[in-house]
Amino acid sequence: MKRQSRLEAILSAVVLANSTTIKDLTEKYGLSEMTIRRDVGKLEQAGLVRTYRGGVIVAERHTRAARTPSYSLAAAEAEHVEEKRAIAGLAAARIEAGDVIFLDSGSTISFILDYVDPLLELTIFCYSLNIFNLTAGRKNTRVVFSGGTYHQDSQCCDSPEGLALLNRNRSSKAFISASGIRLDTGVTTPGQYDIPIKRTAMANSAHTFLVADSSKCGLVRTGHFANLDDFDTVISDEGFPAEMREFLAERGVELLLPPAASAGYSPT
Repeated sequence: MKRQSRLEAILSAVVLANSTTIKDLTEKYGLSEMTIRRDVGKLEQAGLVRTYRGGVIVAERHTRAARTPSYSLAAAEAEHVEEKRAIAGLAAARIEAGDVIFLDSGSTISFILDYVDPLLELTIFCYSLNIFNLTAGRKNTRVVFSGGTYHQDSQCCDSPEGLALLNRNRSSKAFISASGIRLDTGVTTPGQYDIPIKRTAMANSAHTFLVADSSKCGLVRTGHFANLDDFDTVISDEGFPAEMREFLAERGVELLLPPAASAGYSPT
């Protein structure tokens, strides 16, 4: 497990439990005590956790929500590329001529248009500058960009006017990203500004897709915007956990995985 992934996993475990111990983290992740102490020390330096006699708690948990490591779209686009491209291809296969689609922000979403015929007639709603830029040169695509205050790390914009625009329009399909997925804490995002955007897009779409690679499973971010069974379809990769596959099958939620990963899944 790469260090950034370890840091996110450890922080998620602490946030979920509010407090834990070095020993518990060592057993949970199968790492040496030295490695866990070093990673926890890094989180403590960042002001995300506090340590005490072998224990770890969320920093300032009584006064504000715990923060998560800052999100960088550029960094995210360089991680799990093979999985994200496979997921994007599955998502693109669901896009048809005449569709009105909402494309969320995020690194996996940004790969979807690579697999969509550039001459396909589409209407695309988006609020992320990188998605907007990817639509350039698509002659038969009508693009609606909601605009607003620009957030540099995620390349997203938000505003009351943009939210109102999304709320008075409808889409046939909404492709939604996530940074954390758990059965108990739901589907989460690092920020707060994009929560109403994601919820509005989902509420106004005929079919909602959750598009996320399996590295997001088990993680918790601060901003909850949906539960896993709020989506009509989940698109992920072969690492998608068995318990989540069973959860979706029991609730009749469609799960799309690369062919080799789909064996044994049968929605009711």
